[in-house]
Amino acid sequence: MNILLVESKAKCKTLLKHLGKDQWRVLPTGGHIERLAQDRSIHPPKEVRKAYWSNRSGELPKPPWFWTERGEAAIDAIKEEAAQHDAVTFYLAADPDREGELIAWHLEKLLAGLGDLHRVSFQEITEPAVHAAVAKPRDVNQALVDAALIRMFMDRMVGWRASRIARRYTNTSTNSMGRVQTPTLGFIVERELQREAHVPVRYFEVNAETSVTDWRVRFHEKDDVDAWVDEQHRFSAYRTAQAPLAESAHAALVAAKCVQVSAVTRREKSQAARPPFSTDTLFQATGNRWGWSPNKTAALAGKLYEAGYLTYIRTDSTRLAAEAVAAGRSLISETWDAELLGTVATAEAGAGVQDAHEAIRPTNFQLATVPDAEPDAQKLYALVRAWTLASLMLPSQRVTLSLKGQCEGLDLVLDGSVGWYAEPGWRRAFEALGDQMDTTPVSVDTGASFEWVPGDAEHENPALKEDATKPPARYRPHTIVRTMKEAGIGRPSTYAKTVDRLEERDYVTIEDGAVIPTKGGRDIWLEAAPLFCLKGEREVFQTEYTATMETQLDDVAEGRRAANEVWEIMRDEFKAAHASAQEAGNAGPLVPRSRLKLQEFLAAAPELTEEIGDLDTLSEQEGRTLLADLRTRGINLLPSEKQLSYLERMLETADLTQEEAVESANLRLAGVELNRDEASALIDHLSTLQSEGLAPSAKQLHLIGKLADKAGLDEAGVSALVGVAAYAELTGGRAGTASAAIDALRAV
Repeated sequence: MNILLVESKAKCKTLLKHLGKDQWRVLPTGGHIERLAQDRSIHPPKEVRKAYWSNRSGELPKPPWFWTERGEAAIDAIKEEAAQHDAVTFYLAADPDREGELIAWHLEKLLAGLGDLHRVSFQEITEPAVHAAVAKPRDVNQALVDAALIRMFMDRMVGWRASRIARRYTNTSTNSMGRVQTPTLGFIVERELQREAHVPVRYFEVNAETSVTDWRVRFHEKDDVDAWVDEQHRFSAYRTAQAPLAESAHAALVAAKCVQVSAVTRREKSQAARPPFSTDTLFQATGNRWGWSPNKTAALAGKLYEAGYLTYIRTDSTRLAAEAVAAGRSLISETWDAELLGTVATAEAGAGVQDAHEAIRPTNFQLATVPDAEPDAQKLYALVRAWTLASLMLPSQRVTLSLKGQCEGLDLVLDGSVGWYAEPGWRRAFEALGDQMDTTPVSVDTGASFEWVPGDAEHENPALKEDATKPPARYRPHTIVRTMKEAGIGRPSTYAKTVDRLEERDYVTIEDGAVIPTKGGRDIWLEAAPLFCLKGEREVFQTEYTATMETQLDDVAEGRRAANEVWEIMRDEFKAAHASAQEAGNAGPLVPRSRLKLQEFLAAAPELTEEIGDLDTLSEQEGRTLLADLRTRGINLLPSEKQLSYLERMLETADLTQEEAVESANLRLAGVELNRDEASALIDHLSTLQSEGLAPSAKQLHLIGKLADKAGLDEAGVSALVGVAAYAELTGGRAGTASAAIDALRAV
């Protein structure tokens, strides 16, 4: 008899249907079978107290293992089933990730001698995938097991040791710190500090609505002495700080009763679809679209995976299997037209993609709805299906008419715009979700006049708005996942759990969907975390350290580094950091984080040198008190080295100079050089450009024109070299089609 062992009971019925009852039994383990000692009431107190275990040279530690809550009962049930048959073969089908490999490793030890043991894994619970997996069993992958063990050992060591020091700084009952949870808490606390330091900037806006579009009064140009900028020195032409100017503009619009179009500029923009879902982008999409928490999304997606409708949901990958690409392209051709098919890359998983998983996708594209699924599960399936199909389709083409307008009695210009999709491309896939697309062309001629739409008591038209800038938005559970991903901390299996863990420990609260740090959470990040220092003024709970650990674990999982070597380096580094934390907490000299922040203030405002004095003579408490005061003075800090390095890479990718990027972002600098807020605003702007697709730079277009003349090619001929119809479809940046066109022209 063949016995397939899986983690979740919910999978068993579907898997047994695929395999057949005659030769197969399918039993659940309930997840992990064994764990480290942690409960004093049932485990030896000596083992519970241990933060880590010693190891022999060339090996990982070999701690004693103890049953999980359901582990012993699960093994008893498996052995009881095996005893009913003359001979059995076990297929260990725990989830296809490191945690699943660790579960299979434990099962292999516990079931040794009861029958042959094979490891199998599948990305989707479909009949072909399951049969293919059991037809090609393999051994347990020890490299993946070692990576999972090191993660478990480090989480234990950091949690046990750091949490004891945390008790000095919080009044909560849990006093927990963790390798991933504490840096994540840091994001939340630092965002709250930014909100508290925010100084609102007052502004006025004047706009008016017509039947064609909304119009905004353009008050200033960036070079104007009195141009409006926000607290990050971002310029807006449509805002002014001058109440009389705004009031006079509003009065002129009311008197004029209409706007006359003075100029029309047509622009066309191509936007490619986003890649298929990975775990983090799925959480972001459902959070943005429906306000779902990562936990809700994970639960629904897990059910769809276990029922065989989606592929495995914990993945960093955005690649699709070749057969999935073929099936998706076939459906696109049937549903719409083969002309909507886009280019597809089916390369193997790249660096940093754990275990070479596939993206999250439907297992059967032909299935438009899931039979008998609850409404939210149906919505999620439809989103994954549309998103995956969209990734295989042509870019969308949007036409925008930028309008300039004039009003009698007003010297200022009004700006408006209208747009439509000349070719919806990949956006057609989202029509099944009810997404609306305006595909009707609009004609607006120079000289045309449009009257204001009548307003009412609640919505004046034209309208004069007085407001002030708002502080940065608080994180939400799904946006913190994005930040974790970008910082390189956590993995698909931990994203959904991290905020929950912070909330359970009373370090954050969630109000109206926003994540807010508690006093205990602030104390952990601002008081306890800075004590854990490493060489080179690094800290254990900074994202760089945690991200480096994740990379080292990837190296172990891929067999590039010896497991014991990585473990010993991590262990010894943290032991030194823990000793430093104990010393700093007891004696109180200035810790590196506080020293660095004070040095940043000194670099930005050298006149503070005398006031701050010799940093070597300051205690940690004195340093914190001084920092708290300095943060209230509105000092513009210089960009960090990390910001400058990241900005340099982004500018290189975008093929822009810093001056061109500043111009594109509408930033008005406070001084000759960027400050920290301005650098942050510029990075945000460049990130947005990257996500939307860069337009070619003026320099690129000029060079293309010169090379085209030399080669004797017109616009159509040049465009054909890179597979686009016109210059308007070219994309910028080093990897864009404009750069490819330049290379092609040089080769002509």
